[in-house]
Parts: sequence; C-alpha cells; structure tokens
Amino acid sequence: MTTPAPDADVVVVGLGAMGSHALWRLATRGARVVGVEQFAPGHDRGASHGESRIIRTAYAEGAAYVPLVLAAWGLWDELQHAAEEELVERTGGLMLGAPRSPVVSGAAASAAEHGLKHEILSAAQLRRRFPQHLVDDDDIGFYEEDAGIVRPERAVVAAVRAARAAGARLVAGESVQEIVPDPERPVVRLAGRDLAAGHVVVAAGAWLPRLLPGLDLPLQIVRRVQTWFPATSPEAFSTARFPVFIRNDPGGGHSWFGCPTLDGATVKVAAHDWPGIDEPVDPAVGPRPPDGADAELAGSIVEATLPGLRPRPVRLTPCTYALTPDRHFVVGQRRDLPGLTVLAGFSGHGFKFAPVLGEIAAQLALTGRTDLPVQLFDPHRFDPVRQR
Repeated sequence: MTTPAPDADVVVVGLGAMGSHALWRLATRGARVVGVEQFAPGHDRGASHGESRIIRTAYAEGAAYVPLVLAAWGLWDELQHAAEEELVERTGGLMLGAPRSPVVSGAAASAAEHGLKHEILSAAQLRRRFPQHLVDDDDIGFYEEDAGIVRPERAVVAAVRAARAAGARLVAGESVQEIVPDPERPVVRLAGRDLAAGHVVVAAGAWLPRLLPGLDLPLQIVRRVQTWFPATSPEAFSTARFPVFIRNDPGGGHSWFGCPTLDGATVKVAAHDWPGIDEPVDPAVGPRPPDGADAELAGSIVEATLPGLRPRPVRLTPCTYALTPDRHFVVGQRRDLPGLTVLAGFSGHGFKFAPVLGEIAAQLALTGRTDLPVQLFDPHRFDPVRQR
C-alpha cells in the first residue's frame, strides 16, 4: 500500500516573530509550506506586540550576534519592499552607563571586533547632544547610527502576507494538540486532523514546553510590562532627535530601554533585566494585567532619568519573555527530536533577528544545514552531562 504524500514539505507551528518569517523564507524558496497559528497573525498574546522593538547592530550580548544583525538588515529591506510598507526606521542607538557597564562595554567590544562605526560620548557630550537624558558625571554613551525601531505587529502581518503571496497556506484559529517527531514524516496534530510533513519548524514561543514536553529545555516564561509616558515637549522625543536607548544603572545589575515617540505624544520606556520582576506566566492564561506596582517601577525610572517625560504612564501592556539560563537563543535541530527545527528562548532580545532566523530555519528545514553562524544557539547545550 502506497503511503500518501505529506500535506506539506514543511509545517511551521506558531506565526509570531520567528514563525512568520520562517514561513516567508520557506515560501520564497518554492517549498510547499503550511503555517499554523492558534490566534491571528499579529496578536497580542505572546512576545511580538507593543508598537516597537529595538534593532541595533553593535551587540552587547556578544559579538557573535553581529553577522546575524547585518544579515537581518538586508532581509528587513527585502520584506519592506515586498510589503510596500515601512517596517523599520533608523533612529540611531544609544547605550548608556558606566564605562564597564554591560551595555556599554559589550557594545564597544562587539563594534571593535567587527569594525562597526560608532562614537564614545562623555557625560558632557551626552548632555549637549541628548539632553533628554539625565546622566551622572562618570556615565558615558556608546552611539551608533545603525540602530532604530521595528514595528512588530506590522512586521508579522507583512511576513505572513508575503508568504501567502508566494504560495504558503495558513491555518489560523486552530490549536496544535501534539507534534510527533519522525525523521521522514513528522506530524502536527490539530483538534480534528493531522498535518503530515517532510519537516516541522516549531516556533511556538511560550507554548513550546507544552508542545514538546520531551525537549526538557530550561525555559522560563516570565511577565514583562511595556509602559508609555507623556512627553512635555514631544518634538524632543521624535525619531529624528531621540535615539532608541538601553541603559544600565551604576552597578550594572539593572537595565531598561526606551524608544522615541511614534504617536507624537508618548514615549515607551520599560524595564528589561531587573531583579525581582521575573514573574512566571502560564501561556494558557497569559500574563496578568498591569497594576500600580508596574506603573510605580517604570515611573521611578523615568523620574530619575528622563525629566522631559511625566512619570505617570498613560498606557501599560503586558507581554512575555522566554528566558534561557544564558540568555542566548535556541536554534537548530536536536538528535532526540528528528524531523524538527526548534526556534526558542529569545530572552527579550530576539525580534530584530526575525528575518534572518526565519532564513536559518528555512535552510535547516530543507537542507539540514545553514551557512549562517548559529553555534552559540546549540539546542543541546543545556543537556545534563551523562555519567561515564
């Protein structure tokens, strides 16, 4: 008896940042690809919403990311051309803190390794060029022009639209019940039917542990809150005058970020790495709504560092981070999950890489290898060391 042909060459599970771009990159290759999304593309239930995400080239988290960011810029341009819509805007990027703070020293080290154009600004220079920020005398700034914002909801929708225009099929509003690994014919089980494929890309974000319980990946799904503050002089916080920024406190243990105004009235500022705020989230329930403590934390940051903003937020939106222990991504194939490529653990700094990680997923799904550098993201690196 002849085995029926699979439903697709590749099924992509989850169409948030990474899955939507994997769908697009697979479709552009002519693959028969199906994308499955339990909500609608561009939804606000995960980690791909909130009006803006930062893209930066010099990378404090490690110089190994820089080649991927450089590749991502080109792919963002390609998607914008296909979408006939602006998805990325260069604003410049400013890393602020003490000279040895992680965001400043890390960005400088990656820029030095890759020969990236940048400036190191003294506290006096910062006050002249970027008076929106209150800085201490021993603070410095790392500034680069090749940084800016990405529009996350628009980008996800644009990637799915471009994928469908290239022949991809979309299954929306259906939840995946199970993913069955197999080297030849993995299966994605929905409520009333199965989708058999030649390969499956799993980009399920916070839902990954439920869909692949055998993965045993130490992912921590936690809540974050994005906050917007009214500006007393909004023109001072425009994309032309106020670069995206990331800042460390004097001790380097806390970090927060901000983006220029996109609505002509409010500025987004939020805590990123902040001891004590990693509240666990059940993705089936979602993060709890923001409360007074969230407003107070973000307001205290603004009051101390951005005097041109009123320190009471007018909008708060929760989201989730999927944190790995080392805060690096998980990208690739595991020996114990044949037929699957996993994209996970983006730890609050992954969105800017969405098109290049989609390209990597497409290469892995179709050929089993990629020519892009992913060694840092080895899916086996958290495996327990076996006793000999």
